[in-house]
Amino acid sequence: MTTVLIEDYALLRVAIQHVLERVRNADDILAISPAHLLNMSSSLNRPVELLVLGCSGVADSDLSLLSQATSLFMPRLVLVLYAVLDPLVMTGCARAGVAGYLPKASSPEALSAAVSLVLAGGECYPQPSSRMPLASHAPAPELRELTQRQEEILQLLVQGKTMREIGQQVGISVATVKSHARTLYWKLNARNQAEAAYIAVQMGLVHGNGPPAPGLAPKSEPAA
Repeated sequence: MTTVLIEDYALLRVAIQHVLERVRNADDILAISPAHLLNMSSSLNRPVELLVLGCSGVADSDLSLLSQATSLFMPRLVLVLYAVLDPLVMTGCARAGVAGYLPKASSPEALSAAVSLVLAGGECYPQPSSRMPLASHAPAPELRELTQRQEEILQLLVQGKTMREIGQQVGISVATVKSHARTLYWKLNARNQAEAAYIAVQMGLVHGNGPPAPGLAPKSEPAA
């Protein structure tokens, strides 16, 4: 077991789990409510590679849950999802070495990009701007204009396609795809594919194949 998701609201927990399955093995994801922690043995399910923790909005409870969950699972990486941005909780997360502090209202694409970024060794924390750049990342310069081909490749990069898969789909060589990717990274002020995807989604440059709703709640099927 490599990924643990802790979220109190059942429907939101299912929706977040579905997003995690885009970038993690579905069989390796344990999704539980905070109440289940009380019944879990300290000898189970550790160490964990990634812990995704949903906050309740009550600072004391959230920090206590973070401490309890990290002690139990000993995760290598932690990503915290908040409903209400709380500077106290955010500071506590930073001190605890949490790699990301992301709003629950993030789109599925933004969340999956953030998970990929964290797993790749990056960090994501909110800052006073229209998007959420990396905590240790300098503010990005004004966006440089993308060509139609670059926009097409960026869309595929955000979907997690490999350079070879992009080349086959677009009809160009892998070397040409890599050249376009390097230019995209420069234009987005990103260091790799994960950062480029995260920044692009947060800036609204692309739209993934997932649900179009701005939040993570699963979309109801239309009546027959």
